Amino acid sequence: MTTAAPGTRIRYMGNKVALAQDVSAIVETVEPNRVLVDLFGGMCSVAGAVSRSGRHVWNNDIQHYAHLVARCLLTSKVAPPSRDKAVRVLTSSYRFNLTALRARFEEDLRIEREVLSRGSTSLYRETQGSWKHAGNDRAIGQEVARLRRRPSGPYRLATLTFAWGYFGLRQSIEIDSVRAAIDAADADQTLSSDEAAWCRLALLQSCSRVASTPGHFAQFLRGEQPSSLRRILAARRRSVWDAVLDDLQHLSPFGNRKWRAGNRVLIADALTIWRELDDARLGPAVFYMDPPYSKEQYSRFYHVLETLALYDYPDSSGAGRYRPDRFATPLATKSGVLAATRTLLSAIAERDGILLLSYPSTGLLTSGLGIDMDALLGEYFAKVRLAIDIPSRHSTLGGRHGASRHEVLEYVWVAS
Repeated sequence: MTTAAPGTRIRYMGNKVALAQDVSAIVETVEPNRVLVDLFGGMCSVAGAVSRSGRHVWNNDIQHYAHLVARCLLTSKVAPPSRDKAVRVLTSSYRFNLTALRARFEEDLRIEREVLSRGSTSLYRETQGSWKHAGNDRAIGQEVARLRRRPSGPYRLATLTFAWGYFGLRQSIEIDSVRAAIDAADADQTLSSDEAAWCRLALLQSCSRVASTPGHFAQFLRGEQPSSLRRILAARRRSVWDAVLDDLQHLSPFGNRKWRAGNRVLIADALTIWRELDDARLGPAVFYMDPPYSKEQYSRFYHVLETLALYDYPDSSGAGRYRPDRFATPLATKSGVLAATRTLLSAIAERDGILLLSYPSTGLLTSGLGIDMDALLGEYFAKVRLAIDIPSRHSTLGGRHGASRHEVLEYVWVAS
């Protein structure tokens, strides 16, 4: 768990949070009437650091779960509801959905309790392998498709898609029931729109905390070894309902209400956002870019959060139970990264923008293609300087290629 600001507890992946304060210090040297546009805003670490200066921020990200984070932290008119209010408003609908799902899965819940109490790797793997879900069972897949066309109660997306994978069956039922309660409270206005958004964010945060994963959602733990099963058992003991109530009390927006009223949150591909920015009369701005830099399409590490944010009952495929419309960008391909980067640089330069570009020494441009970044930036901007050149340790997001972290140099260029 990483602290973004006092009282704001958000889980981060990636390295941007480590650079946020340094980037903010550079932004403060730029003429103050320019808005900061974070084109790959993610979990708003840079926007949060900038909030102390009072400079307004337009935060963009293509992912819906990141858009929810930005909406809450950067534009919310109110703080999250108190624990007491959440309990009072959500409990009835939560229990209604919970009771319906418990009745349907009564025998499966009994089996889950028995398997977890036995602590046997072979029994766990056997039960996990036999579990039918939206990604491996035609009937359940058809049920999900019907719900996508015409949603009906009880809420059951997580239960039909992610149970016995990223979450336990009991936990998945709780996830669905919390979401059902939030949506009901939003619809009948016992929670304001902003309060409901905070509750949905707390639910995503809690899902990240209770998940049986290696630290991301590209895969889940399978319990093949005693150490893996121990991690699963510890995770499965956690209550989603309790976690949501806890997380609500550790979330708060950045800045003051007046500052947040001047911010905007956008959800677009950074490569095609420019007409939207022009239509919104952005004017000369400071652009911060921390683009994808490896061959990993990062949407595969967040697809569970994306699905739970959208709650749209998507098709599911593969062992990872992936949704079919995961976002992919040429910035994460060796063949497309240079042209895509040129598109971004050209768009910023044409709009008299000041650019802060974060990029590591091991990125596709710097290492894979051997691009001289100073020369590349110099094709579009009259002034280019390397403002930050520091050692850093990047996560490999689960260590798929060996070590879980590797040493890099983190660069930030300023161009105008």
